[in-house]
Amino acid sequence: MPKYTWTAKNKFGQTVVKEITASTSGEAQAILLADGFSDLKLIEDEIMTVAQAGFSERPKMFGEELKTPLATDRLKAIENPTVTFWDAIKTGVWQSKGFIFLILLLFAYNVYRGNLLPAILSVVGLIVWLLFLICVGLPSVYYRKLILAADWYRWNEVLSLVDTLKTIGRISVVKVPATELTRNRAKAFAGMGRLQDGLAEFQQCEGRPDCPSWLYKSFIAGLYTLAKQYDKAIEFNLKAIEEHPTSTAWADLSYRYARYKRNPSKAREAMAEADESPMPEIARPFRLRCLGVIGYLEGDYASARQNLETAIQLVEKVKWRPFKDGHLSIARAFLCCVLAKQGDLATAKKNFALAKEYLIATEENELLEECRQATGEYN
Repeated sequence: MPKYTWTAKNKFGQTVVKEITASTSGEAQAILLADGFSDLKLIEDEIMTVAQAGFSERPKMFGEELKTPLATDRLKAIENPTVTFWDAIKTGVWQSKGFIFLILLLFAYNVYRGNLLPAILSVVGLIVWLLFLICVGLPSVYYRKLILAADWYRWNEVLSLVDTLKTIGRISVVKVPATELTRNRAKAFAGMGRLQDGLAEFQQCEGRPDCPSWLYKSFIAGLYTLAKQYDKAIEFNLKAIEEHPTSTAWADLSYRYARYKRNPSKAREAMAEADESPMPEIARPFRLRCLGVIGYLEGDYASARQNLETAIQLVEKVKWRPFKDGHLSIARAFLCCVLAKQGDLATAKKNFALAKEYLIATEENELLEECRQATGEYN
């Protein structure tokens, strides 16, 4: 059974991290409520649990197998990911501060005693350790680059970064799972107009521990979306839900109906299903953005504006979030259209200006045209 990671408040009002094994997120929520916990926030759902199976071989350091990170450690990593080389050094130094202090103490002692060679060796040892910390952080740094490139549809860069991460995986104790690298390679092919190559590439992942049938079908739906074959995307989205319904899968379906089929009634029906079970906190802005699009299509501009603005605010508060630029740009583009309908043309133009570069880069031509018509750019 999957594990669900939550933050919650215990009976003393303290915030704690709880990891619950259950059949569904709803069942896990019920267990926590029965135990007296409140203010529940789902941090990791079954998709994240399955993804951890991608680390089939535990990384080793000095011949010893590293332990699986605790839920609290994973939560810290989500909130403060390693996204630059400086982050890698800073995190590593903090985690090994005792060892580094010992080396510095040894260096100072040898300098004081006039032992030049041991002092130099201490410095060399410290430099080697810092280089090792950078090496450990390389997968996180380059994975961040990969996500950014995929967000902006820079597909040649995605393919190059996948190859780089494969190379790093041969020397680093930390590796990006093979399934994730293959999925990004498949996304690049689909985005470049080579859908059949993308489908063939990703087919090798089907049935892996970190890619069960239901998740495989969800990812296939994503490839069809990139290829702009939206009916096929919805078909595989529904197949995934039939096998294993999750709140995120229903939310994906809702967004596809609203965003690509312009069918607000079906989108609302799917979102109602999504709301039947807890949704991970990281998906909250996506849900709000989807509701904003639905409201816009229905002509309920007041609720559309509120949902879109809240979705934008939530993402802007986060230092780093996967696919942040895409989320903000699409939300601002729809907000532009909503504001124009409300007569606030000045603010509509400001939002369009912030979204325009992304819309052009990712060839979101229909939404780009809609924003131009709304703001009167052609006049």
